[in-house]
Amino acid sequence: MRPAHIYIAIFFSILCMSTSSILVRCCTAPALIISFYRVLFTAGIAGAVGQGQLTANLKKLSQRELYYTVGAGFFLALHLGFWISSLNYTSISSSVLFTNLQVIFVLILSALLLKEKVNRIVTTGILIALAGSIMIVNGDLASGKILGDMLALLSGLFVALYFLIGRKVRDGVDIWTYTFLNTGTAAVVLFIGCKIFNLSFFGFSRLDWLWFLLQALAPGLAGHAILNWALKYVKAPLVSVSVLGESVGASILAYIIFREALAWYQIIGGIFILTGIYIAATHEKGPTQKVN
Repeated sequence: MRPAHIYIAIFFSILCMSTSSILVRCCTAPALIISFYRVLFTAGIAGAVGQGQLTANLKKLSQRELYYTVGAGFFLALHLGFWISSLNYTSISSSVLFTNLQVIFVLILSALLLKEKVNRIVTTGILIALAGSIMIVNGDLASGKILGDMLALLSGLFVALYFLIGRKVRDGVDIWTYTFLNTGTAAVVLFIGCKIFNLSFFGFSRLDWLWFLLQALAPGLAGHAILNWALKYVKAPLVSVSVLGESVGASILAYIIFREALAWYQIIGGIFILTGIYIAATHEKGPTQKVN
């Protein structure tokens, strides 16, 4: 596989992931419903693509792999529910930036839970990213967007747990089997959440159903699946850092489509966050981090 082809594929995947928040904003359905249909359709597509080997691969799963995959699906559901909800209360740029702090959460949780060492350069990157976060929080607090920021921050924590659990089994589980079981579990969790809040699963416009499907196809499969594929050919830090392009792409699309301009503190804080994540991700020497 030629390096140029791999980088083009990574660029395309980041572009697809950048559309996620835009598609959410276009949809009129409640956040939990959007989350539910995104993972439901993703699971359906993954099952259809991998159906030839799906049954056999599911039978091959060890009890440990099954539990870890289901656990990762649980945190994926929480991540999507909190992140998509955050877009109702804060800007697209702030939401995506806080969610992308998942890279920092992974490093911190790896040190605390897995006893992985964090060197001084990584620590510096974490502190820079946190400084940028505080700057944005202070600015958004004055403009009444703090609730959305906190929801996005929690979504970043949940997706970090999703990564930490998922990377325990991804090497030994087929990508389509993992995606089917993982997103299928998330769909079940979100279905229960929708029922608790007495949300209707039907009655949406045709356009909303299109947004549901595009959520699954673009960020759900074309985005994450391609990054998982790329890990076979390039180093994990490169893939981790490339995800930062989502913040830039989403902010540009938000301005073009919704005229959502960045405040000065978002620009400066965003630079701090992206710089900190870049430093931390490129100098992390721990186990490979999978992008799912």
